[in-house]
Amino acid sequence: MHGAIVTQIARPAAAGAILGIIARAGRPTRMLSSPAGHAMQPEAARNQAARRPATRALPRHWEWLALAVIALAAFALRAWTARLNLPFVDHPDEPNPIDYVVQMLRTGDPNPHFFQKPSLYVYLLLSVLTAHFRWGLAQGRYAALDQMIITTHQYTTIPGFFFWGRMLTAAIAALTIVAAFRVARQVAGRAAGFVAALFLALAPFHLRHSQYVTTDMASAWLVLLAFGAALALAWHGRWRDYLAAGAFAGLAASAKYNAGVAALMVAAAHVLASPRHSLARAPRLLAAGGAAALGFVAGTPYALLSWAEFRGGLLGQVKDYAETAHGDFVGAWNIAGYADFFWSEGLGWLACLAVLAGLALLLARPGRQRAAGLIWLSFALPYLLLHLAQQSHFTRNMLPLVVLGALPLGVAFAAASAWAAGLSGRGKSAWQPARYLVPLALGAALLLPPALSSWAYTARLLRGDTRVQALAWIDEHVPPGVRVAAELRALPGPAESRWAEQAPLTRHDLAWYRSQGYGYLLASSDAWRQWPIPPAYTALAGAPLAEFGGATPRDMLGPHLAIYATGLAAGDAPLHIAGAMVGGARLAGVALGQPDRAAGWLGLRTFWVVEQPFDRDFFIFVHLLDAAGNTVAQRDAPPWQGRFPTSSWRPGTVVVDINDVPLPAGLPAGTYTIALGMFDPASGAHPPIALAGRPADAIPAAQVTIR
Repeated sequence: MHGAIVTQIARPAAAGAILGIIARAGRPTRMLSSPAGHAMQPEAARNQAARRPATRALPRHWEWLALAVIALAAFALRAWTARLNLPFVDHPDEPNPIDYVVQMLRTGDPNPHFFQKPSLYVYLLLSVLTAHFRWGLAQGRYAALDQMIITTHQYTTIPGFFFWGRMLTAAIAALTIVAAFRVARQVAGRAAGFVAALFLALAPFHLRHSQYVTTDMASAWLVLLAFGAALALAWHGRWRDYLAAGAFAGLAASAKYNAGVAALMVAAAHVLASPRHSLARAPRLLAAGGAAALGFVAGTPYALLSWAEFRGGLLGQVKDYAETAHGDFVGAWNIAGYADFFWSEGLGWLACLAVLAGLALLLARPGRQRAAGLIWLSFALPYLLLHLAQQSHFTRNMLPLVVLGALPLGVAFAAASAWAAGLSGRGKSAWQPARYLVPLALGAALLLPPALSSWAYTARLLRGDTRVQALAWIDEHVPPGVRVAAELRALPGPAESRWAEQAPLTRHDLAWYRSQGYGYLLASSDAWRQWPIPPAYTALAGAPLAEFGGATPRDMLGPHLAIYATGLAAGDAPLHIAGAMVGGARLAGVALGQPDRAAGWLGLRTFWVVEQPFDRDFFIFVHLLDAAGNTVAQRDAPPWQGRFPTSSWRPGTVVVDINDVPLPAGLPAGTYTIALGMFDPASGAHPPIALAGRPADAIPAAQVTIR
């Protein structure tokens, strides 16, 4: 597969097309002449000029067609694998904007009430998810939000919301690629534009952060737009340039507070536009400041409408970064941490060198290119210093610098290509191949490493998430109603989780798990803190029935998981009951906990051996009877809180249900009898109940003393 991808990237025809565009970008204009080399007659010249727009339109159309292909392919790559780990959610920031949107949809209140981050991205997300939710209501996939149990952290019950939120981020990521092309093309030509676009399309860091419901990509995109508008301001100094640059800087800050550093690009461009007349043009700069304020408020209107909440959220975010040490690395002025990030994960070592070389070239060239370099530095240096000064460091905050880094990288490539073209233009045939070999070699060196890294990451996503695969295996191989103890958190939802958390599994032996009704164990490397299965798990349960995770953590998403059988049987019930039949199931016994008056519960598990299938869904009733036979407490509920109704029970399996009984306040001390049975909630009818072959209304399962 890797070979196929490399072949696609380095295919000669594609390389030749791109190199042709690069060559055309730097080709000088030729005088019109006749085939014989003489000046054209006026009529022939006019005919040639008439045909010129059509012939020149084709390269322009192919240029934008090529850009569209790059952007759409990048979007498709990001969308292809955006769903694969759902319903599990690992990014700690993804649930927050989803929660804000769900609350807005529930209440109709557009105020997010939380301002650890500004709200522009939340409102973009609201527009997308409102359409998705209304479509889901029409299709019967969703109920009213106030009737749904919704969870978003670690495991979500609304994966569609996450998927379409990720599609929004992927679309914004594609727009960053288009914007990078346009900006780099304006600064250094087509070759720089295409390499900048291709680098972002293939960069693994850009790819990963294109697949999260977070504001980082939107912030990077708006910073890039602010940079492009600041360039226009420095080059032309028009009123519209000031307003556009200010508006984009304000919108960038409204996507993420730290992106407000983009306002410095507007100030730098103002000085560069006319150094001698900066004061005279101060009204334009003030207008840009007003546009920035309007842009920020447009994306975060409740900064004004709910000032106290906004101020609290903003100050809380500042305090968290400045005083709390957490993140990808910690400690103020951790230069080594950021250097390592850009050198390896963020850009790659060769791309880092190309960015530095391209930046040096920009600064060395007078005019527009030097202005571009200075405006680039006016954002990059303060932005980096701002984050260096904090105690907490998250590499995702560097996404705007990775996106802006595509510009000097493209400049370095264009300069190398122009140098090679200059060599070939000296007339020596030995230098002719350099015109094509140098750009091809440099392009391959810059683009193939990120392409291979992105493909490796995509292949990992395509192999799936271990938790999703383990859940599918359990659904296929573990009969309904058979309990699983897991070193994973229980799955939230309206019904009981498919597994119960018991971490670490090695703290009990198999006999204990069987006495609690567990038929299977699900072990996780998140609990044992290494990738290979430790010997203690083999000693506990032998060889696993199934494993998920591959040879290394990079093979798949999720932890290394192993599933074991406990050998659960009917005789493992701690309190045995002989000859108790309820419909098609035999009540083999119960497990009884100590009454907890403080919590108000009596723990109870029932062990059912299914002998015949049920033709309908019954509830299980549990009555707590006093000495006179009066019911003093009871519980009526479907098995597994509705996850596994009796009609799903399979003959030959041991179904264990949790039937904890609520204890009323003021219940007198004494000995009570626990009576069990089933009933049809629709009609109230009971299935046949028998004890030792005799009909009964309920099964007296056990006695309990409450003190």
